[in-house]
Amino acid sequence: MSKYILDSYAWIEYFSGSQLGKEVEKIIEKNDCYTSSLSVAEVTVKLLKGGKDPKEAYNVISSLSNALPVNHEVAYEAAELYLEKRKTIKDIGIVDVIIMIQARQNNLVIITGDDHFKDEKKVHLLKQVNI
Repeated sequence: MSKYILDSYAWIEYFSGSQLGKEVEKIIEKNDCYTSSLSVAEVTVKLLKGGKDPKEAYNVISSLSNALPVNHEVAYEAAELYLEKRKTIKDIGIVDVIIMIQARQNNLVIITGDDHFKDEKKVHLLKQVNI
């Protein structure tokens, strides 16, 4: 069994029921999964913007994954990495970098479809297959 951290992209796909979401579901069923507390905020915002009630999504995330809070050490390390990453990835956000730090500190594979993570050593990039 592997250990994964699911970012907001992965959870949004999961809740949409897409093909990528079904891939995320398979990963969740067979592995130990984690979610950054900041991803919970991002998913909640996305659902609220779409006029949906985020409570059920919150309950699902809470029941299917372990919470990873952002502590001072994570924030400190993320600030340094953020400045480094911005040199080559102009639109990367601090939340993505915090997830990178949490993944590294906890030896987790990042599940995402976001290309901001493509250079990370432990990443599973979800990709749409066009037929």
